[in-house]
Amino acid sequence: MTEIDERNDYGKPDNNLDRLIELGEQLPRMPEDLKARIRTRLAEVGQEPEKKNFLFRRWIIVSPLAAAVVVASFLIFFWPAGTPGTVSWADVQKKLEQVHTMAFKGYIEVSTTAEKQIIDCWKVYHMDPGLTRSEKYPPDTDLDESKPKSIFINKREPGLSENLTLYPNSNRAEWVTHIFRNNGKEIPSSQIINLASENWKLMERITADQTKRIGNRSFKGLPAVGFEFEAPAREIVGYSGEPTGQAHGQLWVGRDDGVPLFAELKFRNTIGQNVRIETSDIKWNVPLEEGLFNISVPTGWNLNRTRIESAEYEDTRLVSGIIMQIGPDGREPLVTADDVAGVVGAEQTTDYDSNVPGMMITIELKPESAKRLYDYGEEHPDQIMVVNFNGQIKVATKMDVTHTTRLSFDISLLGLSLAELETRYFTTSIERNKP
Repeated sequence: MTEIDERNDYGKPDNNLDRLIELGEQLPRMPEDLKARIRTRLAEVGQEPEKKNFLFRRWIIVSPLAAAVVVASFLIFFWPAGTPGTVSWADVQKKLEQVHTMAFKGYIEVSTTAEKQIIDCWKVYHMDPGLTRSEKYPPDTDLDESKPKSIFINKREPGLSENLTLYPNSNRAEWVTHIFRNNGKEIPSSQIINLASENWKLMERITADQTKRIGNRSFKGLPAVGFEFEAPAREIVGYSGEPTGQAHGQLWVGRDDGVPLFAELKFRNTIGQNVRIETSDIKWNVPLEEGLFNISVPTGWNLNRTRIESAEYEDTRLVSGIIMQIGPDGREPLVTADDVAGVVGAEQTTDYDSNVPGMMITIELKPESAKRLYDYGEEHPDQIMVVNFNGQIKVATKMDVTHTTRLSFDISLLGLSLAELETRYFTTSIERNKP
């Protein structure tokens, strides 16, 4: 035994302590101060009577696995209860900055005092830059066993988005080519290229003091640490239910690496429903097959094709002499052309089976004018707001809920293309994309 001790240095306490701590490294990550406390305690054990010390050393030699159990008992004794990992919110944010591909399952559940139901469930795949696939399934079904109701495939690049939606139950497909123009800015505000990383932008803005650690659990055998937070619902929910107030969120991440595993968001919508959005089975930076994002229509399917051209403007106004009156139908206008601060954008939609393009225009009102229009609408919710555009058409409109100084209206009945609209009615024009 003496020969073995000398050859392997098991008779040296410092080396024994190092080996114990190395074995403990297989457990959840250990802070340096905890290592120091374990070392101190083990050193105290090494100073006990020689007989006990000898037996302790011999046990370590015979059973390294048993030594790891000893270290585990020290971890339980010294490590504060409820915090078996050292991942922090800063660790989580670092991971959020590194995502390139992501796959997950999602659910939307709405509830009232009377009932609760899942209204949407889907599988989503993102590959940056610019690739997305979303499969929508019937509510309350097994997403791994069921056939999707629809499959949405999206390819994005600056200035262009190709969107294909497949409906397997009816062998029908819709293909939309969306062209963006934006006065020379790098990427239009309405276009997002990297959706894998964009999904987590809000989490990057939430600071550590806005989060609270809520415990530990496992997801499919993976140990996880939970964080919760609150934020204004409108800032973080891209959901048509018009969220209101504060949204309460939870994010569960891998205990040792900070990789997101599960997310939950709860808020109320404007019609009083409680909404819960769940994101689960998150796969992070895993290889995804290019075939998932293949834009092609199966042979024999019915295909409808549409082209949308959106333009965003800066320093663009209506030409002098344009008549613009906005107000309740049949009453004096509340807003005129003098109240228009500028033209924000326009969008032309062309169905390949139709010769008449659809046309929407969005204008920005001066703040005091927008408030006058908004206040009237709040006091008279039954009144329809109408736009008289240059004495040529009258169409209904309403304020933009996300930009309270903006409103949009449809002027398709004029039968103009986007180029003709810009030339006739706007003070500036921008370089156009070729069809």
